[in-house]
Amino acid sequence: MLRVVILAALCSPAAAAVKATTANAAETAFLEKYATEDGAVVKESGLMYKVLKEGTGGSPQLATPCSCHYEGRLASNYPDGKTFDSSYARGSPTTFAPRQVIGAWTEAMQLMSVGAKWELVCPPEIAYGSRAMGRDIPANSVLVFTMEMLSCQGVESEL
Repeated sequence: MLRVVILAALCSPAAAAVKATTANAAETAFLEKYATEDGAVVKESGLMYKVLKEGTGGSPQLATPCSCHYEGRLASNYPDGKTFDSSYARGSPTTFAPRQVIGAWTEAMQLMSVGAKWELVCPPEIAYGSRAMGRDIPANSVLVFTMEMLSCQGVESEL
């Protein structure tokens, strides 16, 4: 019986789309489900995203400072539970370059265009990995962010 369950899990499209991860079973199941949802894009790195709003401008390079609004929560708090950080709640966007943030954001920001708003799902391997980040982000957490790229230095906002 166990062989059948393992074989079925290995053959499912969601399991095939999701990279091996150190996330716990519940968060791994979250990744597998998210990967099958309408509009979900799954990248080879493990990054998953949905485009909530298309951008109209160019895309930043690795060192390009960008002004962004974002909100982050644990997968266990998705879609509308407690956030661990939010520029929206602070009332002010934050500026950073793609090279200054977690791997998932580095990849996503260079794919996004100015004006875009995406939902990012970040497995631990491209987030904080085995490091806990304060009391709100345990080690090996799957993180879900809403990120809105408002502007990027020297990048056209309209193409």
